Amino acid sequence: MKFINIIENFLNLHKIWLDILTLIGAFVFGFWQILINKRLTKLQDYVAISAVPDSRTNKINLINVGKINLYLFGFDLPKKKERFKKPRLISAGTGDTSYYWIDPPMDLDIEKEFEITLYLEDEFRKKWISEIGGRANKITEVKNNKKIEYLQIIVWSYKTYKKKWTFQ
Repeated sequence: MKFINIIENFLNLHKIWLDILTLIGAFVFGFWQILINKRLTKLQDYVAISAVPDSRTNKINLINVGKINLYLFGFDLPKKKERFKKPRLISAGTGDTSYYWIDPPMDLDIEKEFEITLYLEDEFRKKWISEIGGRANKITEVKNNKKIEYLQIIVWSYKTYKKKWTFQ
């Protein structure tokens, strides 16, 4: 019984200190929770564009593989700049069924790499730039004793990053 009285007296005497420690612990826990929630929000709202060549249509498909809707305002190709009066929507969460397409650059040098720059805006009005690379290969096949040559276009995505851009 004496031991319980000693503990009870200790707790009564140091109650204020225990309350302060509990308060500090709650603040630290809350601060860490806020950091975790901010990181989760960034992961949920990421922007990503994948460029895929379509051999059936001879176009380059731009697929939104991110989590938020994107608007394409224009793009730069070698020897060509395209700007839209109204942006093109590339919706999120629909897999490869929602995409926008662009024609590959004309007059490509065989085996020489080229770059494509996309000017994007997300649904929260943040501006993004996506950089894409590519190369054209000359393919030769023999079918029915006939030599057939065609151009194969390979594309890849470098990166997508947040950057304010304007058109002059």
